[in-house]
Amino acid sequence: MANNRVMIFIDGSNLYKRTKSLIDEGKQVDIEKLAHKLLGKRELRRIYYYNTYSPSEDPEEQKSQQKFLGKLGWINYLQKRIGRLIPKEYTVKCPNPDCETVFPFKTHIQKGVDTRIAVDMVTLAVSDGYDTAVLVSGDEDLVEAVDYIREHTNKKVENSCALGAGWSIKLREATDARIPLTKEYLKDCLVD
Repeated sequence: MANNRVMIFIDGSNLYKRTKSLIDEGKQVDIEKLAHKLLGKRELRRIYYYNTYSPSEDPEEQKSQQKFLGKLGWINYLQKRIGRLIPKEYTVKCPNPDCETVFPFKTHIQKGVDTRIAVDMVTLAVSDGYDTAVLVSGDEDLVEAVDYIREHTNKKVENSCALGAGWSIKLREATDARIPLTKEYLKDCLVD
């Protein structure tokens, strides 16, 4: 079929955060099954999976993530893109008005993932790598890339994310089609 070539761009962290409340304990989204469900009967050109390594110092969590990322290496046509984490420290004042205590709060900020998704989607559209991009993310930072693709190429962009506050209204409105990730939609895309 003409104009049927699809590339799937998965924001791994966004997918995990947005779907964890929809999945039973001990299960996770099987990236290959999800990609093929999103693909339907169209031609798969490539799956791009974006994430960062976990900042956790828990050996079990690190081992689990390495196992997950290792499994991705067995999926045909999948390419991993790993960003980086930057440590960030905030000070948080005690919410009680009588309390003057200030607490340090340490976290990490993901860098390089949204930019890489945007660059890949745009450059692959411009170089005619696909006819339709399926973006699995709810991140509003990707709106400009979607707008550029739709306005300057003859490509379509579909957007998939779990329903809720984490799915940017602007991103949904910018795309050609929306695929909500519901508990029902995901039920045959899970693995232990």
